[in-house]
Amino acid sequence: MTLKRPMKYLTNLLITTIATLTLVNFANAGSNALCESDIKAVIKSYEKALNGSDIKEVVKLYAQDGVFMPSTKPTSTGHTQVASAYQYVFKALDLNVTFHFDEIVRKGDLAFVRTSSDGKIKLLQKNKTIENHSRELFIMKRIKGNWKIYRYMFNESG
Repeated sequence: MTLKRPMKYLTNLLITTIATLTLVNFANAGSNALCESDIKAVIKSYEKALNGSDIKEVVKLYAQDGVFMPSTKPTSTGHTQVASAYQYVFKALDLNVTFHFDEIVRKGDLAFVRTSSDGKIKLLQKNKTIENHSRELFIMKRIKGNWKIYRYMFNESG
């Protein structure tokens, strides 16, 4: 009789442990999908702000210590420098681009997002519109429950 009680206890403990681990894995899968959705929403908001030449909206999407690394231009760190960099961009260019998601990899509160984009860019000084095809790498960081652009760089693809 004494052997049955410990075996029953161990069996119940094992069943409870397996059930808990299954629920945790299921919950994490859901949170990954939710995080991906939230990350995509931030990048689509960035796309809208770029196309609207809206510096304030662009800067709101960056972390306070966010870094913008545009192709062939200096790196900008923090909201003040990022705002100045985009001010320069929007004085020179009128953007009409669309981002396409190639890959999202999330590890805790960081995510790596690889995108490609295409569209048209109007060179304001030359009054000339060109086709644009770029590839981008966003590193996103979840801060107080909200995803922000933590690091961003791009280059034009052929």
